[in-house]
Amino acid sequence: MRKQFRAPWDLKLIAITSGIIIVFGGLNYVAQNLWSAILLWSIVLGCAAFGVYGYSIQDGKLKILRLGWSKDIQLSEINKVEEKPNAMLGSFRRFGIGGVFGYIGYFSNSILGRYKAYSTHTKQTVVIYTKEEQIVISSDSPQEFVASLKETIM
Repeated sequence: MRKQFRAPWDLKLIAITSGIIIVFGGLNYVAQNLWSAILLWSIVLGCAAFGVYGYSIQDGKLKILRLGWSKDIQLSEINKVEEKPNAMLGSFRRFGIGGVFGYIGYFSNSILGRYKAYSTHTKQTVVIYTKEEQIVISSDSPQEFVASLKETIM
């Protein structure tokens, strides 16, 4: 069973991330000031560092792969996992990043209520239920991800 999964970007995420980089590049060109350049690119690099680049099931953990680090969820804490397409539909961002290198942070909607997201695609979503929270991720193969995670936690 597969244990490594990519985090695909949806068109909205591609557009927002590209747009921000282009705008910041333009501002950097216009301002031609070292401090404004440092500030603008620090924002971009900060968002990139917290972006989601994939998922790995290993060593008793679900690892949400970031740029040089990972957010780990103990498999023993997972109660249930299910594929739920469009789980982020109508979401309101309470705190986090909403479209630059990912949809990451605290959100809420009428489907799930309050939840945490580590997602890059709003349609290919999987919901993970732990003892304390609901977590939405997006895998390149949601059905295969769910099957692999269920096999590992059972």
